[in-house]
Amino acid sequence: MSIKRVLTLAASAAAVAALFSPVSSASALEAGTKAPQLAAADGNLHVWTQPHAGGHHCAWSGNSDNWGTCRNLTSDIFNNGYPGGLDAVDLYWGTSATGAHACISQGDSWPDTTTGQYRFTYGEGQGGFGQSVNNNISSHRWVDYCSQG
Repeated sequence: MSIKRVLTLAASAAAVAALFSPVSSASALEAGTKAPQLAAADGNLHVWTQPHAGGHHCAWSGNSDNWGTCRNLTSDIFNNGYPGGLDAVDLYWGTSATGAHACISQGDSWPDTTTGQYRFTYGEGQGGFGQSVNNNISSHRWVDYCSQG
């Protein structure tokens, strides 16, 4: 068999192997990025005790006066409520929807509240106003939209 024929067969075999071999996630995505995942609305407010869906998970489909095992321990928040009425969530500094609050709109995710970016901006003069929401939320209420109140 000639050298030219061997090289042609080798190149063809390599091309076929490349077409049918799985692509590793490391080569498919740049380092440090995640594949986008779109979650269908499930009607719940989801929280985790560590950033980026880490640690203990709590979820609610309705209002909560006391976050129990997630109270003042939350570093990731995702509003996966159904679009329409009562699809935003007021997050309260105190139990039973007391004190200052922040609001997260339907479909929004705050994956890392440890950055200090998310704060209780509603309820000036009430407990917790201006503080970071990280490890500082005690209760919530579903509302029609986010607004000063």
